[in-house]
Amino acid sequence: MRRLLLPAAALLAVACNSSNDPSPADGSRTASNSTSTVANAGPGAMPIQVYSQNVYPGFNIDAVEAAFGQSPEAAVMALTNGLLVLDATNWRERAARMALEIEARDPDVIVLSELVSVKREGFQAVSGFLGGTPFEPLAPYWSALPDRTTDFLPIFTEELGKRGLHYNLVDTLRLTDVTIPIPGFPVTVAAQYIDRDAMFARADVQVDAVTTDTFAVSLQSIATQTRGWIAADVQVHGKPWLVVGTHPAPSWVEAGETPHITELLGAVAGATRPTIIAGDLNLLPTSAEYGQLAAAGFVDLWTLRNGSSPLRATCCHGDDETLRDASDGLEQTIDYVMARAIPGYAIGPVQFTIFGDNLTERTATGMWPSDHAGPFAQLVLQPE
Repeated sequence: MRRLLLPAAALLAVACNSSNDPSPADGSRTASNSTSTVANAGPGAMPIQVYSQNVYPGFNIDAVEAAFGQSPEAAVMALTNGLLVLDATNWRERAARMALEIEARDPDVIVLSELVSVKREGFQAVSGFLGGTPFEPLAPYWSALPDRTTDFLPIFTEELGKRGLHYNLVDTLRLTDVTIPIPGFPVTVAAQYIDRDAMFARADVQVDAVTTDTFAVSLQSIATQTRGWIAADVQVHGKPWLVVGTHPAPSWVEAGETPHITELLGAVAGATRPTIIAGDLNLLPTSAEYGQLAAAGFVDLWTLRNGSSPLRATCCHGDDETLRDASDGLEQTIDYVMARAIPGYAIGPVQFTIFGDNLTERTATGMWPSDHAGPFAQLVLQPE
């Protein structure tokens, strides 16, 4: 989709109208599920609740990357637009809305992707000295970009704390790390983009062991795009689980099929605990990789709960890059919570909710919490 550089005044107006009030746009609040997995769990049962969310890095990083293949001027313009949009999509406001949903649904484990950190410096300092340079038209835009680091991780943690939610950071996985300098100035003018995955566990969930790793194959563009996974052995209500959070590369990027799912399945092949794989898996239910997961014993909890119809969509809002689409633009299913039982157990009651696909789930200023909708899955393993 073509992205146009928005006028700085328009983006600044959006940013100034943003709010830290997490209440939904229509004033409603999400009620928690009436029947919890714990209430459904009988003797020997193993309940767990997982929330998976691709949080959106705040701007279209793909558009910035694509512009670097055009010209230096296009690249700098796209980067400038991205930084302005990052401010307009107010991560704190969006994180607060997610925290409100987490408070209502009380998941045991939270899996997040694109929990980025973006640092910029020098743009505002040189904005008055762009006359006669190729960047002269960008002067009013750069004047609106003071030095700043927007780090999604501490902001998300703070918003959980504001609601009195006690979650511990299980681990983070640092992935793509790229710095884009703009030469020709007496001071440093640059932007740094760091991508991360993260996993949180409610304070009463015991974490026994954590493993993080990156996939052997990385995508090559203006920077090496690294993907990987976080795997945690946890005790939920005293019962052992392996929870894996991942954000593999889209299958359509590679010729044929991406090797990431194959590598991930190899990593969990020897697991003796019941296993959850959750995340933006970047694959469709009709893909070969989805079939690989099914063949390895993983059950898509949405289809187990609802069948193949209605088909839920989780991707992507984005006609308005600032997440203020007036309607639900979700068309594809690429975000999942999948489970594999262990011998002697079967997957029993399942509750599955999509967050971020309803207009009432936007923030007070009308922003979608992310460009992706995020699944909340509750399930119980029952002894056979």
